[in-house]
Amino acid sequence: MLKKETAAAAASFARLHTQATESVRRDAQRVREVSERFREVYRRRLEDWLQQRARLDQQLGRSRATGPALEQLRSEHEALGRELAALQTQLMRTDVAARQLELVTSYLASPDPQADEPTLADVDLSPASLSLRIIQAQEGERQHLAEEIHDGPAQVLTNAIFQVEYLDRVIDDSPRTAHAELAFLRTMLRDSLDEVRSFIAALRPPPADLGLAEAIRGAGKDWALRNGIPVGVAVDGIDERVAAEAKAPVLRIVQEALQNVRKHAAASAVRIGLEGDHLVIVDNGRGFDVMRLASPSRNFGLQFMRERAELMGSSLQIESRQGEGTRILLRIPEVN
Repeated sequence: MLKKETAAAAASFARLHTQATESVRRDAQRVREVSERFREVYRRRLEDWLQQRARLDQQLGRSRATGPALEQLRSEHEALGRELAALQTQLMRTDVAARQLELVTSYLASPDPQADEPTLADVDLSPASLSLRIIQAQEGERQHLAEEIHDGPAQVLTNAIFQVEYLDRVIDDSPRTAHAELAFLRTMLRDSLDEVRSFIAALRPPPADLGLAEAIRGAGKDWALRNGIPVGVAVDGIDERVAAEAKAPVLRIVQEALQNVRKHAAASAVRIGLEGDHLVIVDNGRGFDVMRLASPSRNFGLQFMRERAELMGSSLQIESRQGEGTRILLRIPEVN
């Protein structure tokens, strides 16, 4: 009797789980459709704004004298600019909502988070499988970089355009306000330039004569300067232990770990060092529930690091609890 009741309860929970997953998936799809409609409205209004701006520039080019028609055009242009700013905010919110619902759908549809994660022995390391995984990793990196540029420098440049337009309106009547806005714009562009430089540095292969230890120290130093968070590095002797072809992937894993700290950890200190046969990256940040991020689609950075480790015949372990920081342990790929 008890077995029948247990089986019935399990079947009921399974149905509820399926219904919840499907409901969230439909909600995510609807919000994404709304987001796309917002995007199309935004594009059309932006074209209207640019055309109106061109007409205003033509009027101003003919004469600096003011008149009712010119003032009306200027007023309409400013009103449309405010509408664009509101649309942009709504677009960003719907994008975030859609992404969050998609993540929830992915989590609900993922395998049991309590199940054991695959070990290195479970990974198919045949040449065909490795080639496919490399191609998939490359495509994933391109997508990741595109998202980083869209959310970072591209967004900053969009905001800068609106900032310049605002300056154009206030510079004659309110020089003090204009100077304050210029200072803000200068800081925003400098920060974005630093971010672009970090992208470039991450894409460049380390110099062959630099050595892995020195490259890790340099990555830690540059990251600390950009983010104002101290990074302690103690990796002497790692060059003698890592094969030449594995040094660049090891450095990429360190760089990605630091990027994850910057984005998610809210840490005040980071340490990179050697512990036995592992390279360890430790932060004292907020930590997270590792099981909740077990699905690869939930965190590209963790997926990136694990795949790099597997492709060079190594393994990666992540230890973290909410409020207790994070430890990333990369088994050092020994020289054969």
